[in-house]
Amino acid sequence: MSWEIEKRGNVAVVHMNSNPMNVIDEGFFSDLHEAFSTLESDHAESPVVLTSSQRAFSAGLDLKYHLSLFTAGDEEEIWQWYKRFRGALLRVFTYDKPVVAAVNGHAIAGGLILALCCDYRVCVDSGARFGLNEITIGFPIPSAIAQIALYALGTAVAQQVMTTGFLYESRDAVTLGFFDESREADELLSHCVEFAGQYGPSLIPGYAFSKRALRREVVANMEGVCAEADRELPRVLSSRGVLDSIGALVEALGKKRQ
Repeated sequence: MSWEIEKRGNVAVVHMNSNPMNVIDEGFFSDLHEAFSTLESDHAESPVVLTSSQRAFSAGLDLKYHLSLFTAGDEEEIWQWYKRFRGALLRVFTYDKPVVAAVNGHAIAGGLILALCCDYRVCVDSGARFGLNEITIGFPIPSAIAQIALYALGTAVAQQVMTTGFLYESRDAVTLGFFDESREADELLSHCVEFAGQYGPSLIPGYAFSKRALRREVVANMEGVCAEADRELPRVLSSRGVLDSIGALVEALGKKRQ
């Protein structure tokens, strides 16, 4: 596991460290599941702070890797990938202890969805951008993933940010509800640890029950009607329009790095 778990008082701080931008790939899935399994076994009474050891919280999907996957056109393989993606997000969304996101850098597309899976979210007050920009690169947002945005942001804001694809700076991201508050970089993590630390062991059972009650319908939708709707996703992801859009972005990013 690349991720590190650090204990600060009664709080388990999870430092994501899969790759330099914490882009989401198979290694990221593996790290996430191993980290949350460790939380369940070794820190069962601890609230959690999820943050990054890198300059981005998470920049979303690894587009180069996924372009290769989608270009191959194996719809069953794409479907199994999507189930792993959905399962990783659900692992965080349904974790029954308090999960506070200390978002210390960019959180874009799937990276922002990961933050929205958390119960309380604090972002760095400058130097980072946030948004669901899938629409601007021709990438479809799956029905199950949209449920997380709808739950966290409400219908009007979720529709706005998912259909425009804009990226926002911290102040506007807080106003839209991506985050509950912002903090300066040097106090972000300590503030989140202090916030999470208010949930001592005696409060955890009640918190867990309430969290399950709040999210039960969303999870049922994600695993039920949304899963049925998303069966069309592999065909869309391997379509020429999507491949051309992602391919153009991957090429542009490659030139930018040169």
